[in-house]
Amino acid sequence: MDSVSQFALGAAIGEATLGSRIGRKAMLLGGMLGTLPDMDVLVRYSDAVESFTYHRSWSHSLIVLSLISVPIAWLLMRHFPTRWYLQATQNRLAPPRPGYALWFAAVFLILITHAILDGFTLYGTQLLWPLPVDAVAWGSVFIIDPLYTGPLLIGLLLAYRKRVHARRYVLAGLLFSTLYLGYTLLAQHSMRDRAIQALQQQNLGTHNVLVAPTPLSLLWRIVSIDGEQYYEGFASLLDNSDRIEFNAYPSNRALIDELYEHWSVSRLDWFTGEMISADRVDDNLIVNDLRMGIEASYIFRFNLGSWSNGEFEPRQSTQLPVEIDLERMRTMFGRALNEELVIEPTLRNGLEE
Repeated sequence: MDSVSQFALGAAIGEATLGSRIGRKAMLLGGMLGTLPDMDVLVRYSDAVESFTYHRSWSHSLIVLSLISVPIAWLLMRHFPTRWYLQATQNRLAPPRPGYALWFAAVFLILITHAILDGFTLYGTQLLWPLPVDAVAWGSVFIIDPLYTGPLLIGLLLAYRKRVHARRYVLAGLLFSTLYLGYTLLAQHSMRDRAIQALQQQNLGTHNVLVAPTPLSLLWRIVSIDGEQYYEGFASLLDNSDRIEFNAYPSNRALIDELYEHWSVSRLDWFTGEMISADRVDDNLIVNDLRMGIEASYIFRFNLGSWSNGEFEPRQSTQLPVEIDLERMRTMFGRALNEELVIEPTLRNGLEE
């Protein structure tokens, strides 16, 4: 999720666990801890595919986060400024200074909920790194979703202004945001059933199907990989019928399989759950991550190497700039409210450095 959502989630948990002991500073502390796992973006890799696939790995591992919660909690307990605690507890009935168990619970919950929340997006979060298991990408929530973040921010605002019932406000925000996550899973399940049925009726492949949300989880994008082709369609929760129109595009799976021995190709194929397509453009190998974006406007596109004298030569991969098809994007968002709106097929992008 975006940094604002992660900060809000961490701040809400910080207030719920430590607010009665250290006052409003629990929100700030929780928010800062809530964004800590994303600091892995500061680690520089020499290769674009490495940067792409190692993000949300060790820094988002439930194993690693559980282990580092131990020293972080100890450091906070030992070095939390006494004056801040005294400012928050100026009456005789104030609860005692938080002990290690409470500090650990707060830190642990803040860190692991960050990783779990990221698992609800499509990017891919390696929750059990370094174990050799697939990245988690439930994909029921768009990376920026105000319906998730809004309740948290409202709860935090009320808690900041009205300290008497601060814990109630943030718990209510956490409850509503969590219920929304549950709703998106149910909506995705319903849309997947509809998509599978539509694909089967049109004799299209259903072996590897992606059902991904747009903001607010109202319009859903469906991608089906079917050998040398893949199909893209859109469906809204407001549709009156189960009809889904699909456009076909070449995946060039044979080219991917031919070059699979090269690390960058196989790594992208694994990380995306085989949701990639390949193009040979001006003798360069371009690989597209089909999960994020729409056709002709993919967020992650990589140049992995080139052909010379008939031989493919891999090189340090580079990420290509995003090309936004504004007209198609506008049509896509309009499709959420209008079932009759047709999203026309588009041509595959070429290579632009």
